[in-house]
Amino acid sequence: MSSPIEYSAVKAATISYSKYLAKYYIKNNIRINTVSPGGIVDDQPMLFQKRYKSDCGSKGLLEGKDISSTIIFLLSENSKYINGQNIIVDDGWSL
Repeated sequence: MSSPIEYSAVKAATISYSKYLAKYYIKNNIRINTVSPGGIVDDQPMLFQKRYKSDCGSKGLLEGKDISSTIIFLLSENSKYINGQNIIVDDGWSL
């Protein structure tokens, strides 16, 4: 499974830009992080789901709640010292 070069370029640019913004706004007490989700389940064919899961840790395609819990954490006081990071939530797919 691979991604088009355009996807990779845009994703890298988004991560890089968020790091720039995190540094730029650090003195304003504004934290900026990115969340890079893995595949989200959306009625993909079973063969695709099976192949995708074989490259993951346990779940494979994720549900929205698997991503939103990370975002809720980043919005909480529990993450007040996390800034400029890209948090990957993909069940190990990108390893």
